[in-house]
Amino acid sequence: MDMNREQQRQQSQLDFVASGQEIVVGNEALLPLPLAQLRQTTADSAYVVETFAGGLTAHVYHIRVDGKDWNLKLKRPESLVKNVDGQTSFLNEVQRRRDFQQLKNQAATSKAFAHVVPTVYASFQHGVMLSPWIEGNLLTEFNEVVLTQLFDTVVNFELQGIIEWDLCPGNILFDGHDISLFDFGYCYTFDPLSEFNSCGLDAPLFHSVERLETRNFFGYLLKKESTWSQREIMSLFELEKRLALQAYQRKYAALKKAGAQQQVLDWVQGFVQRWQQALSTPSALDDLFLVESFRSHLLDVNDDLHGQSCTPMTLQRLDRVEQVLTDHFDALKKLDGLFFGDELLTQQALLSRTTEQRRQAKAFQLQ
Repeated sequence: MDMNREQQRQQSQLDFVASGQEIVVGNEALLPLPLAQLRQTTADSAYVVETFAGGLTAHVYHIRVDGKDWNLKLKRPESLVKNVDGQTSFLNEVQRRRDFQQLKNQAATSKAFAHVVPTVYASFQHGVMLSPWIEGNLLTEFNEVVLTQLFDTVVNFELQGIIEWDLCPGNILFDGHDISLFDFGYCYTFDPLSEFNSCGLDAPLFHSVERLETRNFFGYLLKKESTWSQREIMSLFELEKRLALQAYQRKYAALKKAGAQQQVLDWVQGFVQRWQQALSTPSALDDLFLVESFRSHLLDVNDDLHGQSCTPMTLQRLDRVEQVLTDHFDALKKLDGLFFGDELLTQQALLSRTTEQRRQAKAFQLQ
């Protein structure tokens, strides 16, 4: 049986791991300590300032040597994400850091990738990545500055044939002025002129704005429901959609100028038109919120279950999926808000599946 685009990518990564080949980014001579010493770093090392235990595929350390601060990432012996993409994510990140560093080093593209953390050194075989320490905290708020920078950056990624699948809260830093992206374990390549994303033409549901919404934005809004009014939530959603619209209008123009295939142009234009229509009236915006929030919560649950890496947030999202299926099933069907074959299933069948997903999500909670 022929492999699809995603399976081909996964097999290529597995073949690379099995080959024993090396990928090196940067210059070992620029390391602040000998490579062998960095590889042996633990939380107890004298030069470690902070240890970040949340990494599913690597141990991450804030280190300080001779008064200078660095971010050191060491590959875990075994990824905590139990699928092929999780097992090969460190390799994938080294590959993308190589690509991004080349783009950052070129005058024509350096500005477009200013929000990507530079790589001083990375080695796949040694399981080491070193970057300058970036001041800031994990992103905890969305505003016009944050959203504009994020959308500009991920559209620049896409125009260079790279899609970041995991724009989750733990992968974005913000220092009050600028965002920084620093984790590229699920950042894959594609041909932007003939493909929608790294799955080729097989998965038109997925794109960079959707990835931010699914992995991050709608989870953020879900948490805010306990303290924000519905008006405040819809106000931020409207801002997010206006900025996404501007970013995709730029994306469309750039792809058209570059000679993208009509199928790709029509796909991007479809989002532009849908968002323009949704922004025209409050009721249309409400409909879009229902569809896109449901899509995002369900896709994120599926992501967590696939990787057997669930959290309490997975269960909160499942609660919302169940609520929407219970209260708004007819509206979802009318708005074409069901997908991946769910549009053929009954309301009861979907609710029964949600019950089973909740059982799995409880079993797959990360300790």
